[in-house]
Amino acid sequence: MPYIKQFQNDRMSCLSYYICCPGKAVCTIIDPSEDIEKYLSQAWNDFSDITVIIDTHIHGDHISGARKLSQKTGAPIFMHPSAKVNFDFSPIKDGQEIAIGNVSLKAIYTPGHTVESLCLLYIDHKRSEVPWSVFTGDTLFVGDIGRLDFTGAGTREQMYDSLFGRLLALDDGVELYPAHFVGSVCGRGMSLKTTSTIGYERKFNPALRSRSFAEFEKYLLDNPLEPFPEHIKIKEENCGVKVTPDLVA
Repeated sequence: MPYIKQFQNDRMSCLSYYICCPGKAVCTIIDPSEDIEKYLSQAWNDFSDITVIIDTHIHGDHISGARKLSQKTGAPIFMHPSAKVNFDFSPIKDGQEIAIGNVSLKAIYTPGHTVESLCLLYIDHKRSEVPWSVFTGDTLFVGDIGRLDFTGAGTREQMYDSLFGRLLALDDGVELYPAHFVGSVCGRGMSLKTTSTIGYERKFNPALRSRSFAEFEKYLLDNPLEPFPEHIKIKEENCGVKVTPDLVA
């Protein structure tokens, strides 16, 4: 039976995910951290091969392990086509699915935290065509949303649509798996809890209580985050190219 395993990086407050279909001996890693041995060990324990690696966006707070893991396993890296990186990757567009044995991951393009950000719906086809879970990257956290002031970010309008028009269109019972938890520089007011549901966040996430764009924009302006200038060098490492800082008004 396919299953999801969450890996927690306490030092950077990062979360990555291992999805395995042992029956088909294949697995996928979402947002791998630089320490790739834990994924290789888990796959070995499952007698499975890592066949797909996905980065939900170009990370600005930690070094991604995607390229190292790809070099070790030969598995392709999937990202949204708008990702500006200096290495080969397989593009996955909005609505496209990646099969992992008897389950699949369906991409939802959710620009905001970055222009190339995407979320991934988990669908177990043996149970239902209705999504069971969603991996939200740095778009939606437990108790917060992703910041919009890093270089390479999308617009407030894009984030609003990604949250209210796309993620909150999902059923309340859909499980939520974010890429960070409390202590991360990528948001404010996150919970120690590392999973949630769309319904719980709809009711209790402060950033989602606003319903008009004007109210949402006011929430962002009233709740600024501490600067994290190190994100530029980290992004340069993760995309392999020189990053030009955005001009912030």
